[in-house]
Amino acid sequence: MRPEELSPRDYYIENLYAREDEGLHAIKQRLVDAGRWGVNIGANEGRMLQMFIKMIQAKKVVEIGTLFGYSGVWIARALPRDGHLFTIERDHVCVRMARNAFEECGVDDRVTLLEGEATDKLLELEKEGPFDVVFIDANKSSYFDYLMWAERNLRSGGLIIADNTLLGGGVTANEKPESCSTRQWTEMRKFNEAISDPRRFDSTILPTSEGLTVAIKS
Repeated sequence: MRPEELSPRDYYIENLYAREDEGLHAIKQRLVDAGRWGVNIGANEGRMLQMFIKMIQAKKVVEIGTLFGYSGVWIARALPRDGHLFTIERDHVCVRMARNAFEECGVDDRVTLLEGEATDKLLELEKEGPFDVVFIDANKSSYFDYLMWAERNLRSGGLIIADNTLLGGGVTANEKPESCSTRQWTEMRKFNEAISDPRRFDSTILPTSEGLTVAIKS
């Protein structure tokens, strides 16, 4: 999730390093028209994903939470010719929009879109592992479960990247704020504590508007 209006700083960075082409802009417009822009990552975060993927020469990526395919296009474009993105979405409308987006942006040949509950589809994906990167941007109440799956199915040195890990700042409160549910607040704090364990991960939270966690599996 991110604010609809960019700060002057973010606009400057986006205009230099993360400009949207026609395909990405079209996805963004569909999200705006559907009242969903802001649920997804923004262009700056998309560019960060690309940089991390290229840095470790990732070939196999799992994305949990496809939405309309905006983040998936950023990810797929960072992959080499023999790379592949497996992305999971349970909302049928989103699945349809994402399939169209991947085709329009010319990345459908390197994307497998799985429709259904993430917990079920992740079990099906295990035979394709180990993976290089797992990107989490879905049900906040399940982040800890997604982390446990990622830890089991990532290669050593692989990346876990997760958006919204500050819950708009709510995760830092000593008591649950009104902006999130008890389950979301409890599970995200549990996720953050687990992924900060230096015996298991080398990690940090990048201070984006919503918090972007990046962790290297030991």
